Amino acid sequence: MVLVSAGLIWLLNYSLDRYTEHGISVQVPDLSGLALTEVETKLEEKKLSFAIIDSAEYDPGFPRGSVISQYPEAGSQVKTGRELKLTINPFYPRKVELPDLIEKTKRRAIYDLESKGFKVGELRYQPYIGKDVVIDVKIDERSLMPGTKLKKGTTIDLVLGMGLSDELVRSPYLRWKSLAEAEEYLQLRSLNLGSVIYDEEITDSTTALVYRQNPAPSKEPNIRMGREIDIWLTSDYTKIVNDSLEFQNLHLPDSLRNDTTPPL
Repeated sequence: MVLVSAGLIWLLNYSLDRYTEHGISVQVPDLSGLALTEVETKLEEKKLSFAIIDSAEYDPGFPRGSVISQYPEAGSQVKTGRELKLTINPFYPRKVELPDLIEKTKRRAIYDLESKGFKVGELRYQPYIGKDVVIDVKIDERSLMPGTKLKKGTTIDLVLGMGLSDELVRSPYLRWKSLAEAEEYLQLRSLNLGSVIYDEEITDSTTALVYRQNPAPSKEPNIRMGREIDIWLTSDYTKIVNDSLEFQNLHLPDSLRNDTTPPL
């Protein structure tokens, strides 16, 4: 009975060792950066298998569709047949919406961009009443609207206000100008466009011209750089005051100062 019992115990232990491959292990290979076809080949040689547990955020440091991380780690000793857990780099970067940054502080805008996975590029300043306040968001000189979908990791430039300058300039002469002309005219003089009010009877905004502005045009410097100018537009040109050529000429660029042609 003793011999039979000892034999049964030995047989049971032998069977368990064979079933669990006790004492038999393999070293986990380094799969980082490998494509799945390469992973399959490498793990078959080691009698190991794998499962994808996550398709992580796109990492430009790894090839698309390659292994970013693994568990157990490379160099670990595991039994044959073990299933490795793999995290794969997506084939395409995920696109996210650009947050609304206009009128936010520089610090808040940078935080919002970085928390969304964007990179902050150049910080540009121009005269504006709000100091360190975002007034435009750009990529390669192209302004962006909030909600625009962009790849994570995209570099975004911020245009910030430098606050009102102490330097005084004339309130410019904007009458007879279209909206686009008025906006360009203001930018050249380090001023900003404020409210834009159209007459109710306007049917085609492309023909509308400025007939009123606030502050009004001035002969002497009276407003700070960065100030906003409100304008009113109309298609009824009889509303537009015809000021003297001398007054209009005062607001022309120096190169045209002696030209008698009205700035229409």
